[in-house]
Amino acid sequence: MNISVLGPPGSGKGTQAKLVAAHFGLKHFSLGETLRAEIDKGSDLGRKTAEYVQEGKLVPEPLVLELFKSFSSQNSNAGLVLDGYPRTLGQAKALDEILSLSCVVLFEVTEEQVLARLSSRVIDLNGVPYNLETNPPPKGVEYKRRKDDRPEVVQARFREYVQEVEPIVKHYSQQGILTSLDAEGAIGKILDDLLEKLAAVEN
Repeated sequence: MNISVLGPPGSGKGTQAKLVAAHFGLKHFSLGETLRAEIDKGSDLGRKTAEYVQEGKLVPEPLVLELFKSFSSQNSNAGLVLDGYPRTLGQAKALDEILSLSCVVLFEVTEEQVLARLSSRVIDLNGVPYNLETNPPPKGVEYKRRKDDRPEVVQARFREYVQEVEPIVKHYSQQGILTSLDAEGAIGKILDDLLEKLAAVEN
């Protein structure tokens, strides 16, 4: 089974994608995490993509496709959960040539809800995410805010996402594999709803 989980920044898709991957024994692919890892390593690819990620802009298609092809070839015998990928119609069409998706889940959340969530999001020095209000880091753990969680960057990312996701939604709707999910509420409730939808796909 290959699943794509789509949604704006701060919609909770990353958390849910990891939980679903663990539940079904699938490999988790996050374009954002992969890009940030390359930036932290200071690789050639990281240097090329740093300015795009930090300013909330989309990374050029050839670089994105290069990253995904490498990941999928390394995990050719496993099912995948794609976290926030594809991000553009071009990526979706390229993905069709590489991988057959069982289901695409669209997380629905408003811009106001996203801004509220990300205003409290921090990460520790190992990149583990926390929320200062709902899931604060343990006492004594150092943390910082991601540069792309600044309100002005979040707003730019959200509006760019809305523009880019429309043709993707149409693309997967025509294939009959798109389903929507209300991404507001507790993590456990969202996961239950998501697993219910995926169980129907699996059967």
